[in-house]
Amino acid sequence: MILKNQLYQIERQQVAEESATFDVSLNAGCFIYKAHFPGNPITPGVCIVQIAKELLEEVVSMPLEISEVKDVKFLSILSPVDYQEVSFLFTDIARQTADDKPLVVKSKVSVLWNSNVFTTIVFTCTAKEAKV
Repeated sequence: MILKNQLYQIERQQVAEESATFDVSLNAGCFIYKAHFPGNPITPGVCIVQIAKELLEEVVSMPLEISEVKDVKFLSILSPVDYQEVSFLFTDIARQTADDKPLVVKSKVSVLWNSNVFTTIVFTCTAKEAKV
């Protein structure tokens, strides 16, 4: 499921070779928050990871699949009521290619607002194979 323009929207982005920053606004009216949790919306961890993957797709301009999550830490609750806009800061973006193999992209990402860190993730994604 694609969460862009449902759960979040990209407000600003800065992309460099090995880093990127995306400021995203969270949509407190999204159906996901109606179930998680009614009256006290909290962004599910799996959705935070999915947003990170979708934003990394923006960096490399191609669809990706998560192939490995080495480290994920949920440090603070991310509520769309308390934090309408947060930043996804990607560092150490590394692209690897090999003959006859899809592109592999590794990155670290921190989800934050000012100095408050909500989540840190170290993960690897692989370019999706074209379907025939």
